Amino acid sequence: MQRIYSEIHRRSTPLSDDQVRDLCQQLNQCFEVYLASIFNAMEIITKLLTDRVATDEVVLSYRKLLSYVSNVLDKDSCGKLAYYLRKISSIALEDGSISPESFPIAVMKCILVLMYSFPITDFSERKLILQAVRGTLEWCRKSQKLYKQCGIGTLLRSALNSTKHLQDDVIVAAEQTVLTHHILDVFYIPQPTVIHPVEVLLRLAYERIFARLVTEWSTVRCFELLLYVLYSVLKRDIYTHLKLSIVRLLADAVGGGTRRFVRLLCVAKHLRDEVLLHKVKTILTIVLAHSLFRYEPIKRACHFRAFLKTIEQMVNDVDLLALANAKFLCFNIPDAKLTIQHVCVVLVVRQLDLLEGVTSRSMEMDYVYNLIASINIIYYKRWKLPGFLVKHFVDGLSRFSNSSLVLKNVSEPEQKLQAILSTTPTARYKTEADMFGRLPATVQRIQWLQLQPHGFKATLIFHQQIEMLDERPILACDVGRTDGLVATLGTETLVAVLSAKRATATARYNASVLLSKCSLSGTLLRKVLRQIAYACQQQGQRATGCWMDWVRAVYGSVQTLDTVSRRSLWADLSAIEQTACGSEQRLLLVDTRATLLLDMIPKQTGTVAELHFHLPSERDKVVARQV
Repeated sequence: MQRIYSEIHRRSTPLSDDQVRDLCQQLNQCFEVYLASIFNAMEIITKLLTDRVATDEVVLSYRKLLSYVSNVLDKDSCGKLAYYLRKISSIALEDGSISPESFPIAVMKCILVLMYSFPITDFSERKLILQAVRGTLEWCRKSQKLYKQCGIGTLLRSALNSTKHLQDDVIVAAEQTVLTHHILDVFYIPQPTVIHPVEVLLRLAYERIFARLVTEWSTVRCFELLLYVLYSVLKRDIYTHLKLSIVRLLADAVGGGTRRFVRLLCVAKHLRDEVLLHKVKTILTIVLAHSLFRYEPIKRACHFRAFLKTIEQMVNDVDLLALANAKFLCFNIPDAKLTIQHVCVVLVVRQLDLLEGVTSRSMEMDYVYNLIASINIIYYKRWKLPGFLVKHFVDGLSRFSNSSLVLKNVSEPEQKLQAILSTTPTARYKTEADMFGRLPATVQRIQWLQLQPHGFKATLIFHQQIEMLDERPILACDVGRTDGLVATLGTETLVAVLSAKRATATARYNASVLLSKCSLSGTLLRKVLRQIAYACQQQGQRATGCWMDWVRAVYGSVQTLDTVSRRSLWADLSAIEQTACGSEQRLLLVDTRATLLLDMIPKQTGTVAELHFHLPSERDKVVARQV
């Protein structure tokens, strides 16, 4: 081995193909289970790959060489071996002619997993191993199939688990941050069209990073790294849901919720530093913009950029230090420093927690107190509520308007609400139905809108009703929910949803399920029957199943139909071609027709003759024997 090493390093000219092949054959016979010999072989492989001659033969020799590594691997040799692994992998990648299938990626992965099994605490050694891991991940750029084929997930998990015994939180967090950045570079540029399995490990890595950093968040060094980790994720061109899920991991590390996340960033002693203050405001702007834009009626990137500027202006106008000292409570901020931006930020932070389900009894009380303060402050100061915040303001009010605290502390609520909403610009919405954007519709909001004395337009309320029906399918067996929705929406609204062109298939299905629990009459019943007749006539021209929602809607009213209506409905349903129906459609059709058939059978009014039984006499017994 030493002779080959000396010979190849003395040569000043590249070897020919035949010479490289002969040299590889000699090399394969010289491999030994000795560390020094393996290091020499690594140098030879590096030299041969650099010359880019007969690379296939060189790669085969390298594959054979790696089979000897596990026998000499120990804690002290991991760093140097990792250095050679990274160097050879980088040369092979730069060559471009070596395919991922021929290069021993799986073997490299196994060796690196073994390295991470040693309790290596020297961070210079760990850095070399991490660089080898990054070099291995680079092969996945050429073929995404390698992630599963070579078990790259096992390598990443080993790298994450190897830091458990390390004490320096900042250095460990920095090491894992480098790893997460490389994962994002390799697997998320460009963005995958489907969820990549590495996302589980990516979340785990950030969870470990945040768990390390939140323990020392009061130190400037740790806080700066925390801001760097957040900003590096938020600025990337990855899906919004992934960005927010990573931010949520940090929030969960400090108790959960946007409010705790914001309070973690707004530490008074850090906010006195202008540089840190600017970084905090930048991160808050991006997080709040992404979180709130999910509920806006528009989705385009150009609209998001405009929305981002609005949020940026709001955050920049806020004195975060004053908010932090006031514990994010409006009534704790001195009146001279209080602005509409402070009120908006306080309301937004709590509203996001409410929408994401991060709530408790104490948090609800906190929300109500700040809602009361917001109503009174905005009303008496005659401030204008930003347009994007109107829906959240109304949503919060509709949830807690019946609270005893609101009723007790907000005098003349209708007058104050009317004054607040009248000063709000609504021209930004194409239609009034877009007022609530993509904010999930709730029963409380619909009921609240219907009860307002100054009134909201019927189109807005109807749009909210459709949105609520469009959320998820309603089960007919969920009696408690169906009864509550029928009482809230009413049969007229449900029939209107079935007729609405803008209603989705889910909304129409849910409306029909709710109507099947009702007994229709009068105009509504006639309308449903007409629609069934029309849909059945058009069955051949339309997609099969257009009639299904209408038939389901009339199901609860079949027994109340008169004779003419029953026969007409029977004839309409008989015209449907069952061979073109699915199993659910056939079941509904058969069930409805069976109910109609039972109702159309004439009821018998005659009495059943009574049968008289008596014991046989002795004479009868004698006659019976003779017979």
